[in-house]
Order: sequence, then C-alpha cells, then structure tokens
Amino acid sequence: MIDIHAHILPFVDDGSSSLEESLDMLRSAHESGVTDIICTPHLRNQFNKTPSELKVAFDEFKTAVKNAEIPINVYLGQEIYLGYGYKKLFSEDKIVTLNDTKYVLAEFNYFERRDIAETFYDLTTLGYKPIVAHVERYRYLSLEDIYEIKQVGGLIQVNADSIVGEGKKVHLRLVKKLFKHGLVDFVASDSHAERPFNMKNAYNYIAKKFGIEVAEVVFKLNAQEIING
Repeated sequence: MIDIHAHILPFVDDGSSSLEESLDMLRSAHESGVTDIICTPHLRNQFNKTPSELKVAFDEFKTAVKNAEIPINVYLGQEIYLGYGYKKLFSEDKIVTLNDTKYVLAEFNYFERRDIAETFYDLTTLGYKPIVAHVERYRYLSLEDIYEIKQVGGLIQVNADSIVGEGKKVHLRLVKKLFKHGLVDFVASDSHAERPFNMKNAYNYIAKKFGIEVAEVVFKLNAQEIING
C-alpha cells in the first residue's frame, strides 16, 4: 500500500519528536503493509517550516531510513491548512506539493464552514490537483458538498483509523456512505507517534465490504500516480 498522509518526519510538527520515534513509526508502517509513504508535515499556526527547511530535514531523514535498512520508500509533501489568504502561500511558493507533483494535500477549519469546492476550483485553475485531507472530520460537509468538490476536480482522502473504528463512529458512518457513492480516492494513515497506521486492517475492511478492486484503487493505484509523478 501507499500512504500519502503521514506525520512521520521528525522535529517539524506534532507527529514525531525524535529520529528513533520516526524510524519506529516506519517499521510499524512496513508491518502494516505500506511500501511507500509521503511525509506530510503540517503547514499551519506554529508549524511553519519553509520548503527549503523541510527539504533539508527530509534529506537527512531519508539517509537515516536507508542506514536503518527499513524497506520503505519515503517522499516529501505537506499538509497545508487553507485559511483566508491561502492564495499568498501559492503565489509566493511557500508550499510543498506531494512528491514535487501538482497534487496538494489540504486541510480546513473543522468547525467554521468553508466553501471547499470554490477553493479547490481556484487551485485547479492554477494547475494543481487538490486533495481534501480526512474529509470525514468536516461535520458541515453534506454529501452534495462532497459531490461538488469532486465536480470541480477535487480529490477525497479518508483516514484509516476512521474505517477500523479507532476514530469516532460518526466518521465511520460518513466514510461508508462515501464509499457507497464511489467518492473516495485515497485512504491514508494520517499517522502521528501516538496514532497507529491501521492500514492493513482498513484495507481488509474495505476489501470485504466493497471489494478488492475498490481497495486496490484507494490504497494503492491512485496514490501510485503521485509516486510516479
């Protein structure tokens, strides 16, 4: 499987506070069946490392992964909070896309309603392919809202722990509804040191509930396009 959303790069956000912690997380990811993982540190509030700072941290981490002989390919990305004034982040090249592609992993305010479809339409006109991170957390989004996000070219990611019951039950209900309507593009771990990967269990659940072909698409094939650039 390919994990496109993981807070595994050490020292840059609330995901991992040490190199050894990050390496242990990678080992857990490997045990969960992950072969490729995109490091997506937060860009929000106090987590505001510049792209150049993140690239230095990532290069050091990639070397450590190789030395530790952990059989996972790692890539760099970012989970970008899109608040008001988000266009400045893009015009001033202050963001890191997923694996240096046009794919952008975006999050929003959980409680204050935002027109995500309109924001994503703006990003697609700039040539980006925006992905909503953990879409199940936005309680104000209706099924119609998510259809509209898809219609403007947006993509949908849900968290593995929402599928296997580690998250809130209301999240699982929405995730199942999204799968029934064919709206999910990616399942990812959104892993932090205190949050397990759950990718294998989530894959098995989706394969049993909606079929292996669906599981292959959302856990691997769609993400493979990002890895392939």
